[in-house]
Amino acid sequence: MINENLHLICGKNLWRNFHIGEGLVPIIKGIDFILDKGDSISIMGDSGSGKSTLLNLLSGLDCPDKGQLFWKGELVSNSSANLLSRKRRRFIGFIFQSFHLISDLTVFENLYLAAKIGVISSLDSEKNLKIKVEKALSLVRLEEFSKCSVLSLSGGEKQRVAIARALINDPSVIFADEPTGNLDDRASEEIMQLLLSLVTENLKSLVLVTHNVKFSRYTNSVLNLKDGIFNA
Repeated sequence: MINENLHLICGKNLWRNFHIGEGLVPIIKGIDFILDKGDSISIMGDSGSGKSTLLNLLSGLDCPDKGQLFWKGELVSNSSANLLSRKRRRFIGFIFQSFHLISDLTVFENLYLAAKIGVISSLDSEKNLKIKVEKALSLVRLEEFSKCSVLSLSGGEKQRVAIARALINDPSVIFADEPTGNLDDRASEEIMQLLLSLVTENLKSLVLVTHNVKFSRYTNSVLNLKDGIFNA
């Protein structure tokens, strides 16, 4: 019996169906999921196995058709979109394969915008937000790129900015969906080593979606998703 109050994230009997043609097809089929503080978990599986769908459910970006999702013991699967969005800003940081940086802004401006969106207190003055940005840039060793357009960066440098953005509001959990998918082998290795070290040093939990068996072994545990369920 899973006790949702003991875990950072707890999913119970999660189902997600999609309309394909005239039929209703289950993509996630009754999954239970647990993430504790300090955990790092890799989710692996073939294309179409439901990895990104599961990540969307666990992060509250999508709602389960059946089942319950808890964050820090609080039921969130029935929450409104606005409430979930507010809670998510300080609870989860996201890193994606395609970076999702704003191309006509500088590195600093991309991070400042993320910090500004995450504001929940009047104590977060402009000065404090700038300090947060500078700290985030220092974490990923990109201080000298602060005023650069993101268009001038390499793929690896863009992903460093994305990692800084994910950490800037001090979330409890980092969700990384194929974060090295657009990088060459050397840059992929550097980004994974940086991500894992920052997660460990800053006491974060990590959920990593990856096709790379080598990278999955860097995490504490590996879950293999096939046909919407976890295989032993």
